Amino acid sequence: MKYRDMLGFPKKKAKKKVIPEPPKPSVTEKLKEELNEWSDTTFKSLPKRWSGSGLTEFERKGGKDKVNEGPAYEYAKISKKIEKLKDELGKAVLEFSYSLRKKGLDDNADDLLELYSKTGITFGLRFKKFLRKLM
Repeated sequence: MKYRDMLGFPKKKAKKKVIPEPPKPSVTEKLKEELNEWSDTTFKSLPKRWSGSGLTEFERKGGKDKVNEGPAYEYAKISKKIEKLKDELGKAVLEFSYSLRKKGLDDNADDLLELYSKTGITFGLRFKKFLRKLM
């Protein structure tokens, strides 16, 4: 008598043959099929743009990269200058309101800060939105 039988374990049954299912395609396989970049051969007809040494095919044929910077590059200096001047204006207004408070003109200092907050701060916010739309 076997030890398993004495403990009361059920007798082993014959194992059923399991037919393996074909493997499902992975997520990356599906993406490869959808994007179809892996089988793209359109670039093979173009001249080579890199090489180990010397000029490449592209450079030998006189090719130059055309880089179109767009409006962001053109307007960067001017927009930075406006931002810097806007910040200087804010500092000057705060300094002036501080000097008014020293002299006891608290109401005038409050009026100045309120005027700046209505015009200067809203200008800064609108200017940023304007630049985003422009670029």
